[in-house]
Order: sequence, then structure tokens, then C-alpha cells
Amino acid sequence: MHRFFAERTDGDTVMLPPEEENHALRVLRLGVGDECQALLEGRVYAAVIRETSPRVALTLKETLPSPEPSVSVTLYQGIPKGDKMDFITQKCTEAGVCRIVPVEFSRCVARWEGKDAAKKQARYQRIAAEAAKQSGRAAVPDIALPLSFGAMCAQIAQHSLILVPWEEEHGNGIRAKWQGEKDVAMIIGPEGGISPEEIDRLKAAGAKPVTLGPRIFRTETAGLAAMISLLTISGDME
Repeated sequence: MHRFFAERTDGDTVMLPPEEENHALRVLRLGVGDECQALLEGRVYAAVIRETSPRVALTLKETLPSPEPSVSVTLYQGIPKGDKMDFITQKCTEAGVCRIVPVEFSRCVARWEGKDAAKKQARYQRIAAEAAKQSGRAAVPDIALPLSFGAMCAQIAQHSLILVPWEEEHGNGIRAKWQGEKDVAMIIGPEGGISPEEIDRLKAAGAKPVTLGPRIFRTETAGLAAMISLLTISGDME
């Protein structure tokens, strides 16, 4: 079933934004009467195309079961090198991440600076939107501008649970630390890892180091592995 992001207009009628109109009419060749799904305000609706001119309008039918996880996960990701952020954004969106916040750890090699930061943010927001639609999600994760390590430490207190997968932690997995919290921060270091000094600061801010097992993940796979582990434990992968 084709899915489109929609914009609320009046009652049970919604419109497609220009880029979605182009995809529906010129790529998929859909017309009046064709059924589809509308992604609107964090929900998924069964819909039918009502008209195609001057705008593509859909009539909403029933609300479909929400594909969004019951646990809201914010990924605080150490800024990686190269194009690894593409993979992180796409795959964590597919898994169900709520928000991605790039963070400048001491061992980060790459930096987002000035106008470049805004361009990168816009690029990753587009990747998240495409991944959300492809995976059938009802909401698109927010991709934030990067934070300094200190700013992140001040911000994470807003979450109910703060988890830090760390290769030096042993014996304490995610299952041991998650007690049903619905708002979880997941902190992932860059390629060089998280320094001992940073771990101490994170602990002081309320973070709980956890292990992901005896194998070491790369920065671009650690967040995905941690998220899937948490959502499996919470029952969201069933």
C-alpha cells in the first residue's frame, strides 16, 4: 500500500504536499479512487484519492494501528566520520527512534560547523523522512543541530532513563537497567569511544553505563543494536 505524508485541511479531507503529489501522480500514476495510506500528525490512516486537480486531495477513512514504539528513544550520537551518519539516521529511523541529537565528544574527529551544520541537519532530516515513510512509521524523527558534550549533559536530565553503552562496562545489560521507563536517552560515543572523564561526567548527570555483550560494535551500529535490544525487552518488536 502506498503511503504519503499529508497536510490537514478540513474534516476528513487532507492534501498532499507538492513533492508527494509529484510522486503519486507522475511516478506511481495514481488517480481518483485509488486507495493509499496517509501519514498525518503521528497517525496512519486508510485513505482514498478524492481528486487530483488542482491539488491531490485524500479522504480519510479509518485510523490504522500505530506503528510507533511505546518507548520514546532519543539517540545522542557522537558525530562520526564520513557518511556513517546516513546509515545511523536511516536505520535508527526504521527501528523507531524518536529523535537524533549529534554530540561533539572529545574524541570526535568530524565536526559540524556554521552553515555546514544547517546543511547537514537538513540532509539528515530528509533521510529520516524517507526512511519513516518506507518503514511505515507515523512520525518522522527530529534531527537536531549538534550539541557540545557539556550541553548534552545538561539536557539529558529531562529523560526518565539515561543509558550509555560502553565497552568497559561488564555485567550490566539494558535488561538490568530498564524498569519500564517510557522516555529513554541512549548515548553513543564516536569512533574513538567515550573517554573515562566523559563517563564520569555522564554518571554524575544520572547516566547508567550498560554493556551490549562481549563484542564491540562500531559507532554506526551501536545505537541501532542498543535500540533494538531495548525495544525487544519492552515488547515493541513483537
